[in-house]
Amino acid sequence: MTEGQSDWRLQGQEQYLTGVQLRRRPDRENPKNDQWDHDHCEFCWAKFMVEEEPAVLHEGYCTEDEYRWICDTCVADFKDRFRWTLKTDGAV
Repeated sequence: MTEGQSDWRLQGQEQYLTGVQLRRRPDRENPKNDQWDHDHCEFCWAKFMVEEEPAVLHEGYCTEDEYRWICDTCVADFKDRFRWTLKTDGAV
């Protein structure tokens, strides 16, 4: 995909995801909200969840505060465009 090409997944994320650091990690229960049971990719809306369900992702990249999640496919597609720093060291 070229820089100027339109992509349905781009919905203004550059306002809050440009230049951020992303860390690869497994999804886990939200320690700040025990009612929150899943997350979605900020681009394609793939579902991240701890529980086993069909078509659910169990790990991906997230912002340092674990609020925004991005699947592997979208990271590969947009990492250069958004100038992300990717951390894969497993540190939590």
